[in-house]
Amino acid sequence: MPFEDDLLGECRKLILRHERYAQEIRDDDIRRLKRTGREHTGFIQRPNYWNTDRAFNPYKVRSSSNSITYAIQRALATETYKPLNPIAYEVPKGDGSTRRVSVFSVADSTVSRRIYKSLLEKNQARFSSYSFAYRSDLSAHDAIRHISAELNGRNRIFLAEYDFAKFFDSISHDYVWRIIENNGFLISPLEKRVLSAFLATNLQSQHFYQRRTCLPSSGYGLPQGTSISLFLANVAAWELDRTLERLGVGFARYADDTLIWSNDYSLICKAVDTLSSLSQKIGAELNFRKSHGINIFAPAGTPVELKSKPRVEFVGYKFDTQGTGMRASAVARIKRRISYLIWSNLLEPLSKGDILPQRLTPTMDLDYVVMLSQIRRYLYGDLSEKKLRRLLSGRARKIHYPGVMAYFPLVSDVDQLKELDGWMLHTVATSLRKRGRILQECGVKNLPAPHGLSNSELLKARTQTKEGGEVDLRMPSFVRIGTCINQAATAHGPNAVGRTSGPLHYEYEV
Repeated sequence: MPFEDDLLGECRKLILRHERYAQEIRDDDIRRLKRTGREHTGFIQRPNYWNTDRAFNPYKVRSSSNSITYAIQRALATETYKPLNPIAYEVPKGDGSTRRVSVFSVADSTVSRRIYKSLLEKNQARFSSYSFAYRSDLSAHDAIRHISAELNGRNRIFLAEYDFAKFFDSISHDYVWRIIENNGFLISPLEKRVLSAFLATNLQSQHFYQRRTCLPSSGYGLPQGTSISLFLANVAAWELDRTLERLGVGFARYADDTLIWSNDYSLICKAVDTLSSLSQKIGAELNFRKSHGINIFAPAGTPVELKSKPRVEFVGYKFDTQGTGMRASAVARIKRRISYLIWSNLLEPLSKGDILPQRLTPTMDLDYVVMLSQIRRYLYGDLSEKKLRRLLSGRARKIHYPGVMAYFPLVSDVDQLKELDGWMLHTVATSLRKRGRILQECGVKNLPAPHGLSNSELLKARTQTKEGGEVDLRMPSFVRIGTCINQAATAHGPNAVGRTSGPLHYEYEV
């Protein structure tokens, strides 16, 4: 594919992402006007770095794609290509902290992606089958399937959980080059020059940005925010993966998250020693604050001679005797989002004194209907309650399942899903009762459906429009959507029906 086509594709991706965000802001303005009767204008923000340099603005790059393509191709042909310095920005992490990453210019990102695809296609077979990150043939879902199959039915097994400290920031360039040169990796002279050029860039603040600097490279760290760093991160862990395989322990690695298990305590200790020694060679020390060390994985209450744990977490999932479920941080994020949707529709307008009688028709509370549709869209995507039930009653279909649960197609812990359904029903019911009390205090005497219904009645509530059309007020369900996606994942594979980016992507996007 010509470089200009790739460049325009990168521009389209960035522009579409921004315009979807802008449309969401405008749609929210319209919804707020209907709910409150007040004009509301949400502020549409553009990434600050778009104004730092036109090379980062996809609209301006698109308008100059011909000249940019010529300049990039000439620089690559004459061996003078050097990417512009990346700009630093912060990305929120699941634990509340932030991760400092970099954004490269649109053209440099396109070069990086092409080189990454070429290197991955030639060298993917060199990586361990238990290294699941940044690959086209494996995903986070495959890692979860592997761990679940290995731990399922084990009454006790030794587990080692370790995490690297600032993995990308600390990787030794010399170590990566030695691995590439001594272990059969295929890399052309052009690809090597491009990799070296990206490693030589200097992360810049957008307030004092310089396109190019003459600062010497520190010799450590991979620039985050560019595709080739994903390939180099797996190269950096190549020796670790191979050594663990030779030891005979079971393991799964997703980027810098490593889980190791064995029935043999001496082997698990050797594996940890290997992890510790190789982390120093890689340049990335172990993060003992986030690492859990060696434990016995056993059901709660089982007598053990060492410290034990009944649950282990890896990427977005947790594993215990109940099965495979969502990890606690993912559950907390989902609850926060649903709580916000309930509050913003049922209680926020009332808390500001915005009471519109027209939102209460004789047959229904329109704000409740909007809240239900937003929660349903969050969980189900564009699936209606009727369509979801039809999918559950028939053969599992190979379709792309939208909604947040598509990040978790391998959840089998039905008790966890039932608990979430119970929490959501309780939260909606208590908020609805509070809304009813406030409305009555403000003089509203006759409250329409679903006011006055019990919790069990809310689960299956229905009403009608003035014209006699049926309105579905049934509560959405984690159990229904989770069971549906899990059945489809069992029939067709999780990567065919779920979000292939996996639960880690959800941590940063939702």
